[in-house]
Amino acid sequence: MKSKWWTTSNRVRMSVLSSSLSLTTSTASISQIRRARLVREKQQEEARANTRSMRARLAEACMEIGDTDDLDCGSNGGLDYSDGDRGTIGLPPLDEDNDDELDDELDDAHPVYSKYFQPFMHSQPRSHRRHDTRPRAQRNRHAHQAWQAQLPTLVDRYLAWKHNGPEELAGDHVFHVDVIGVFWCSSTDSLEYERHVNVIQKADESANAALLRVGLLGCSPSQPRIAIRLECLELYHQIRRRQSSFSLQAMMKVLCALQNITYSHHLRAQLSAAFDVYLNILRSVHTLLKQALGRDGPAWKLRGACPACAFEQPDEPPLSPAQLHSMDGNQSAKRLDGSGSADSRLFHSDYFIPHAEVERFKDEVRDRPGEAAREKRFTTCTDNWTAAKAIEENQIQVFEQTGIFVMACRHGFVECIAEMKRSGELAKYGLAAVSRLLDVCGEDQAVGHDVGCASKKTIASSSLGNEVQEKRLKVVVNAFHGFAHNRLCQLENHPLYQVGFGNEDLETCERIFSSSNNTAPLIRHASEFHWKQFLDLHFSQWDSDKYLELSRFLYNNYKQALYIIQTHLAELERFKRSKDITDDDFESWHREELEYLKRCAGESDTTSIATQYVELLEKLNFAEATYGSVTQVPYLTYTPAEFTSTAGLNESARQGTNAINAEYASALRKYQLQLNVVANFERQHNITDCWTPLHREYINAREYTKHRAFIRAVEELEGLVVQRMFELSKANLAKTGYKMRKHISKAISRRSAAIRAALERYNKLAPRQRPPRPKLDYAEVIGYSLLGEFSLLKHSHYEILEKPWALPDNREMMMKYYKLQRSQEEITRLNVEIRRLQAWLDFDGERMKVAAQGFRDSGSSELAFEMESMYAERVRVNDFHRAQLQKIYEMPGYTGCRPIGYQPRVTGDGTGDEYEEDDSDDDDGEAFRLGDTLDRVPQY
Repeated sequence: MKSKWWTTSNRVRMSVLSSSLSLTTSTASISQIRRARLVREKQQEEARANTRSMRARLAEACMEIGDTDDLDCGSNGGLDYSDGDRGTIGLPPLDEDNDDELDDELDDAHPVYSKYFQPFMHSQPRSHRRHDTRPRAQRNRHAHQAWQAQLPTLVDRYLAWKHNGPEELAGDHVFHVDVIGVFWCSSTDSLEYERHVNVIQKADESANAALLRVGLLGCSPSQPRIAIRLECLELYHQIRRRQSSFSLQAMMKVLCALQNITYSHHLRAQLSAAFDVYLNILRSVHTLLKQALGRDGPAWKLRGACPACAFEQPDEPPLSPAQLHSMDGNQSAKRLDGSGSADSRLFHSDYFIPHAEVERFKDEVRDRPGEAAREKRFTTCTDNWTAAKAIEENQIQVFEQTGIFVMACRHGFVECIAEMKRSGELAKYGLAAVSRLLDVCGEDQAVGHDVGCASKKTIASSSLGNEVQEKRLKVVVNAFHGFAHNRLCQLENHPLYQVGFGNEDLETCERIFSSSNNTAPLIRHASEFHWKQFLDLHFSQWDSDKYLELSRFLYNNYKQALYIIQTHLAELERFKRSKDITDDDFESWHREELEYLKRCAGESDTTSIATQYVELLEKLNFAEATYGSVTQVPYLTYTPAEFTSTAGLNESARQGTNAINAEYASALRKYQLQLNVVANFERQHNITDCWTPLHREYINAREYTKHRAFIRAVEELEGLVVQRMFELSKANLAKTGYKMRKHISKAISRRSAAIRAALERYNKLAPRQRPPRPKLDYAEVIGYSLLGEFSLLKHSHYEILEKPWALPDNREMMMKYYKLQRSQEEITRLNVEIRRLQAWLDFDGERMKVAAQGFRDSGSSELAFEMESMYAERVRVNDFHRAQLQKIYEMPGYTGCRPIGYQPRVTGDGTGDEYEEDDSDDDDGEAFRLGDTLDRVPQY
């Protein structure tokens, strides 16, 4: 019998009638219905919370514009944000189940609910917590997009405010912000920042556009609550341009101290955001001005930024090289990998070479077969400069940008920059800079590099080799860095021995880096955008300063060149009369010294070929003798014991026979192989008659071969000692600065270590010679200061002591001769550059006037005013140039052209000269003088 239990079905049949009167029937379990009800209740609660939050924000917005009539305050005076039956702040009650009604009602609401307020509200997450859950990168990207959308309007408002003043505007919509500035506040009669400053906003106008009309800029693109006065931003802009180490944090702390506010990190972030937008506005304005003047684009930096280099005039004497440049790398401008990763903005600068253009040359370096060992041994100039070496692996992992590679003209204008990424000063950066130089400037250019000796070979072996040869590019070492190169490299690559280089030392980049290093502490942890932005800001001001100092540069160089000519010319004439020599003798001494050092660096081609040929003949004679000794055996003898009854010769006899046959075959093979090697060598070197031991060439080469190792040790030691003595002569010169003495001392220390190694090789071979040669002591050799003290040179292969260029008096006058030649070339180059600058002063002002009138004709009156402001600034600087050029024209010994209508100044009238105070620092200016540098050149 079955028992009956009272049971309840766990499933129900449910029919739902929708608003369209359609009936839907479904079957669901009790648990499903319960879960659906809980989800529904949760959604309703979230909807109520969102409604309350939105009503609160709308109420705050009404209070901000002063409309409080519709606000409902509770008994305690506070606002009632409840979602009851009342229509809070003029809105009807919202349906709990339909939050979308709020969006529809906002379209018909009070003007405060404009499009500039809606994006802010709609972007809020529908949650009871007022917390932005977007990643920082996304928030920054949205803020940047919002700023960029407003940029054209902001530029117009900025120009209108700057040239027309604050605009008086009447309107119904008013919002307020807290204002930060650095000037006295008339309303509060103090330096405290102004609270709740009312700003009138048009119906179709963004908040920041309204702020700019009254000289303010907000820190947020949508709803700024804090604004900064444009005068404050411009003050920091000018400070940062001239003092790159003055940070945003320091500026914000100054503002907080002036306005009695406690500093907080978020204040610095707000100033940074406003300053970025302000710089973007200024760049947009300057871009429009440069486009009107035709001075925009990266090519302008090389083609026209320096008028003394590029503003060529008709009928001027040709210069060769046409322009002088300097390039070098610096590792101070590093940036940590991952810094500012939330900032995805890209900064575009006319200074920087695109990374893709640099990477074209990443595989350009090729080894030169046969030269690697020789260069490693005798031309290790690049070892003296840490920047030229590959950067350490741990730094590559830490830093994304490891420095910058700069090219500049001789007057200091920065022409292009390559960012060094995860590497040291690789060849690809120099190749990219040279490629841009050749593309823009064309033929007959010259570049100085601290490792110019290596750069010249690298460029020649790269894909630019043919173009460099066609366009006659010259690559040399810098004057200061050249002192740490070996003497052979100096004679080939130092600017003192290069025709047409004048008194230029090509150390421009070192002066640039001494200034740009100030930016390093502030960009080390910056984003890539800020890293480039602040470097661009620094170099922009650097170029402005170089333009201001251009006429002083020309004046100082002219003054120095005339002094060298005046002091050296008479002394050289007396010396030439006393020694009965001419200028050609000085040139021949230079060539002989260069040839001598080249011979010390290696064997001549003739000697090397003869030695190799004799060595091959000796090997052939040995192989022939070996083969002859094997074939002289007439027959083989065997005994009965070496035979077996069934198999003939026993095993040991057969092995002996096989060994003799193998030796014979091996000797024949080696003899034939050596015959082929000798025949091939003779064909390669056009040797028609095979040398025999009776030939004179064979005897000489064989004798040289016997003593070859010893002779090479003597010649290597000789070359190192001679170079060391020449370097010692400049290490102790008067007026040699600390940094120069430091570099020279390091070079001498390395040279001393090389001498010690060469001396050990010499002392090992000396007793083996016939007759035995005396051993030399290191302390004795290292103490030599004159060539005559080196007893080894008395028996030298090249008889160096008999050469006139080895005499101290002759060497001293030879250096003065080259200084005189370079100074005369400097005068020629300066005459051309002075004429170019004079013509530029007239052209520049007229070009700006035409551009301003063009803006005015097109209806852009604000841009016309901006161009006139630039013109006024340029007139002030150009007037200074005219005064400096006037001093050059009046200089005794000036041989260049004077402008039409030139009249000498009348002095003695008591009016004075406002520019005369600059004369006191002529010797300390930025002109690339070789006064001190040339005095430090070794007087051998």
